[in-house]
Amino acid sequence: MTVTLDNALMGEVSKFIAERMGLHFPEERWPYLADGLKTAAPELGFEDAEACARWLITRQPTVRQIETLASFLTVGETYFFRDPASFQYLEQEILPRLVASRAQAGRTLRLWSAGCCSGEEAYSLAITCMRSVPKLDEWNVSVLATDINPRFLAKADAGVYSDWSFRGTPDWVKERFFSPMPDRKMAIKPEVRRLVQFSFLNLARDIYPSLHNQTNAMDVIFCRNVLMYLTSGHQRTVVAALHRCLVDGGILLVNPAEATPALFPMFAVENRDGIILFRKTSQPTHPEPRPVFVASVPLPVVPAIEPVFQAPREPSAPVASSPREVPPPPPASFETATRLFAEGDWDAAEAQLTQIAQVEPDRARSLLLLARIHANQGRLDDALTLCQRAIVTERTNPSAYFLFATICNELGQLEEAIAAQNKALYLDQDFILAHHALSGLYKRLGKQKQARRHLSVALDLLSARSKGEIVPESDGMTCGRLVEAVRAMKGE
Repeated sequence: MTVTLDNALMGEVSKFIAERMGLHFPEERWPYLADGLKTAAPELGFEDAEACARWLITRQPTVRQIETLASFLTVGETYFFRDPASFQYLEQEILPRLVASRAQAGRTLRLWSAGCCSGEEAYSLAITCMRSVPKLDEWNVSVLATDINPRFLAKADAGVYSDWSFRGTPDWVKERFFSPMPDRKMAIKPEVRRLVQFSFLNLARDIYPSLHNQTNAMDVIFCRNVLMYLTSGHQRTVVAALHRCLVDGGILLVNPAEATPALFPMFAVENRDGIILFRKTSQPTHPEPRPVFVASVPLPVVPAIEPVFQAPREPSAPVASSPREVPPPPPASFETATRLFAEGDWDAAEAQLTQIAQVEPDRARSLLLLARIHANQGRLDDALTLCQRAIVTERTNPSAYFLFATICNELGQLEEAIAAQNKALYLDQDFILAHHALSGLYKRLGKQKQARRHLSVALDLLSARSKGEIVPESDGMTCGRLVEAVRAMKGE
């Protein structure tokens, strides 16, 4: 039964949700918003939709409460290989080209299901990679899967599905990649599961690209049926961030209904048999407009009027013309490079660091920032080499070991990553992100006891800091935000 609420109340709720969550609910979608409030009310401790709505606009909900509400306002409707044409093009065109270009070096493929819901899309991407990449065990293939809904993530992580998730899916999918379970359910096989990493991420609020959440250097991003829920301002922000997450030549796929050309000016648009792709290119597709020069019109010459009585003038000495001096550019600085990096202008940041290197060739902080730039651009081997140089320069720098471990993780070198993170903790036992990263690494290796221990330490360290304090090495994430993300992944 559809819930009806007062228009004035719905207007205030809609405005609040747009400002705090980035979700767009115009008046014609208010009935759906009211139904979502009704469904979310018991979870948030209210008897009905109206009480929940009035609480929203008169109190200050926590981030956790806001995102719980958001999970009820977005559709969790998905199934394996939804939109088969996109997966077919990925299998037959995109992945073969990537494999051919990286067969001699790198052998790394990175895909992201942004807004993964309960995991069907992410596992479909992993299965497609398994079918398309020859000698898969010789490659480092990873699928990042993120969502705002903790319930969806818990289901995705479990990897157990009913027949409803397989509607329209070919039989070979279940036969080859799933194992039967009681009650006619199917469980994803371990060889597929190991390719996928699930993580909590709010596209409208969180920071990306970032090495911390592994949203950098993506080859392919599926972000389908997500943008349609966002306000126009948040849409532009998300698209710009996704563009920075891709390597040059990387591809973004969205729902055709979301593929408004004006929203993707920084991408090259490709239409492949009805499949609309947005490709990141090294050159802007819409260059900045050039200034228009208008020919000057000569003004009429008006003779000067001499005064009646005038003293004789001394002849003036000729003035020698000198070339106009152009002020030199400001000297490169690490602070400028850091600012440019934060703004996503990695080429300009690298240019600054290159100038600095001529004076300070082995300064660890410059080497590490350059390593981060290379990692964001997908140049992981170069980034690893720079980290090694930084470690040689400053062997007691925990940040160098942490970044080295983070890049090892992206390269699939899990044991090396664990060893480096432990070195970082040896140098700084309160290194929050090292504990957090080790928790994830141990979880991937099935070592649940170690994973829980490091996650517990990370939460203890975070609880001792103010919520607004920035977590070191996190690209700007606050302590409060990291606590929310950790608890969301734990299902709390």
